[in-house]
Amino acid sequence: MIMSMNPQPERSTELALQTRSVQVDGARVAYRVAGEGPVIVLIKNSKHPVDFPVAQLLASNYRTLQIHPVGFGASDRPPVYDFGSIDRQVLTVLDEEQIDDFVVWGFSQTASMAALVARATTRASAFIAGGAELIGHPSDADMRRLEREPRLPVASLEFWRAYRRYDWHHELRRMQQPKLVYLGTHDPRIRKLRRLTPTLRGCGCDYLEFEGLDHTTSGFSDAAAGGQLTTSAIMGAPINIRVM
Repeated sequence: MIMSMNPQPERSTELALQTRSVQVDGARVAYRVAGEGPVIVLIKNSKHPVDFPVAQLLASNYRTLQIHPVGFGASDRPPVYDFGSIDRQVLTVLDEEQIDDFVVWGFSQTASMAALVARATTRASAFIAGGAELIGHPSDADMRRLEREPRLPVASLEFWRAYRRYDWHHELRRMQQPKLVYLGTHDPRIRKLRRLTPTLRGCGCDYLEFEGLDHTTSGFSDAAAGGQLTTSAIMGAPINIRVM
């Protein structure tokens, strides 16, 4: 299904997001939290912007956590660490906040991070992945290129190595919670995702497209209409709606 909407600006007051942290295996995991209600966890891999614009939208109706895995964003960046332990890091934060069930949501690289969390716990009541293939990425060729890239942070390389240890056809089929994958129709990944659609459906995933949005405007960091469109469309309907 292709979503095409002209969302009206919402009236909302700026909600104060509080910065907190926990220790996981000797490293500080930073996170930001705001709002009340059902819990949504956004995985954040960058320091800037300090808050995703969509976090303010979500925090009007949900308790919204932006969690920075170790090696990314505002969390510690040790030279050696189990950078694939994102599931344990997120669950430690949620234990600290006394949260049981949650929706985990990621975009681009953080969609794959969110997948690691969703596969690891039944506490994840739904899994949302934007701008990412999930299956077959990174390819062997991609990994060879990443291995040769001197500017790539060690945390990112080690994360992708950890992600590739899993058979994601199997993992997605095994995950019982609702799973939604979405993309903008102007995203360069669109052809690959459309080819993957039957496979994703076979793994129990719904697939959603947003007309006219690209990889930037459909992402968390878009402060214009794109971020509001994707957030309002996805969260305005039942989380387990069948869109295909």
